[in-house]
Amino acid sequence: MNFNDEIALLIDARVPVIQVLTHDEERLVEMLEAVCARPGIGAQPGLYAWDLADQWTVLAPGKPVCDTSKEATPDTILRMIEQSPAPGIYLLRDFHQVWEAKKTVLRKLRNLVQKLPRMPVPKTIVITTPPDLMPGELRRPPGLKQDIVCLDLGRPDADELGRIMRRVLGDRAVSGGLLGAMAETALGLSGLEAARTATKVFVSARRRAPAAVGEWALEDIRWEKHRIIRESGALEMVENLEQASSVGGLEVLREWLELRKEAFSERAAAYGLDAPRGIALVGIPGTGKSLCAKVAAAMWRMPLLRLDMGAVFAGILGSSERNIREAIEISELISPCVLWVDEIEKAFAGSSGDSGTAARVLGTFLTWMAEKRKPVCVLATANDVDRLPPEFLRKGRFDEIFFLDLPTQEERAAILKVHLEKRGYSMISQKFNLPEVVRVTEGFVGAELEAVVKDAMFPAFMDSERELSTADLVKSAGEMVPLARSRAAHIQKLRQLVMNGEARNASRATVADEVKCDQIRGERILDLP
Repeated sequence: MNFNDEIALLIDARVPVIQVLTHDEERLVEMLEAVCARPGIGAQPGLYAWDLADQWTVLAPGKPVCDTSKEATPDTILRMIEQSPAPGIYLLRDFHQVWEAKKTVLRKLRNLVQKLPRMPVPKTIVITTPPDLMPGELRRPPGLKQDIVCLDLGRPDADELGRIMRRVLGDRAVSGGLLGAMAETALGLSGLEAARTATKVFVSARRRAPAAVGEWALEDIRWEKHRIIRESGALEMVENLEQASSVGGLEVLREWLELRKEAFSERAAAYGLDAPRGIALVGIPGTGKSLCAKVAAAMWRMPLLRLDMGAVFAGILGSSERNIREAIEISELISPCVLWVDEIEKAFAGSSGDSGTAARVLGTFLTWMAEKRKPVCVLATANDVDRLPPEFLRKGRFDEIFFLDLPTQEERAAILKVHLEKRGYSMISQKFNLPEVVRVTEGFVGAELEAVVKDAMFPAFMDSERELSTADLVKSAGEMVPLARSRAAHIQKLRQLVMNGEARNASRATVADEVKCDQIRGERILDLP
């Protein structure tokens, strides 16, 4: 049931007090006006608003009204509503400020909860509260938790965003197609943010290029949306320029992603396919887990959202649960999309402590992963699975858990080619002795191979800006100590995930396989146990 239907049902059922968590008071007023204007409901109720600053406002002119000429105080407002002879919906804006200061108001509200349903004319009190307030006495006092129905207005869908933009743009020449594209692009914004953004970008686009308003407007909405979502909390829209060719090796993972790139389409749904629910990438730092998140979104042609778990837990006590719910809500509105949670073990390590906050956030996130119906694919990366709660990586939580091992010889060659080509070097096999560089970079992860190329370019640049050579690369590699040596025991422990059947290798061949083959030949190419 959507919000419009739910609040209309509560009003018809004569629920006396409803609290709505929202910043979009104008959206709520429009919904309540529609409830008042419905045909065939008998005596149509009036719609009146009251707040501490502007007192009474009649929002539905022409309806029977209460005496709004009298000034109301926090002590008298509820009594005036009780004594009004007219049916009505009474919108009390920011009424939490009143019950925080005056305890008598709490008692009067509880009295009205019992009296209003028995009165001859229907009356409903609707209280608005900003959703980012600290839970507890500011939002809803413990004494009223059983008496007040609390609803979250949430963010508008594409249809409602279209209506909002049409209203704020007025008589500006906006075709139906452009308006629909603007609404789709703005998904994830609140109604207030979308209205402000539509006006701003439309005026800006018309000043720059009147003949190409559509193209400019959509691009500006994307950037405004990125900025607003980033500033609003724990989510960030990642501008993704990666391609499948950015990854060297990891054939199994890339084939898995390629096989599912149409799984979010209507054709796939009609065929009976389920869209991927989530992927977990486990491995030591630098093996390309974050890059794979970007590549997955690029291959599937979907937006990439990064969930910052540090920001989820930031702020005042009690805000973490609200932050994770808001992040989930935005990701579902923008869906289909990829929700990237980087180094997730840092967020949920020790979730039994922290006054239960981490455990509650983890519970909310896991429940949503299990029950979500929207096409949001969660892509989580982790370096240390020992710090994760066991229920997080259990079978069925993710479609697949991939282990990213140290790159093999073939993968190291592919990774080196990627980074050399990014820096303008073509015909690599002719310019470099790549097998020699691969040999001296035994045990290097992708990030370390990239560092080898970057560091090797400095002496070449200082030497009259000459071309990079194999000797530069070999020298750069010799000056590094790879994680494979300093974290050997940790790597072996992670490999147990594959041996125990808890994860799947992202590559066809692994360094562990190469070591076994070389040991059979009586050789040893990597100093790992």
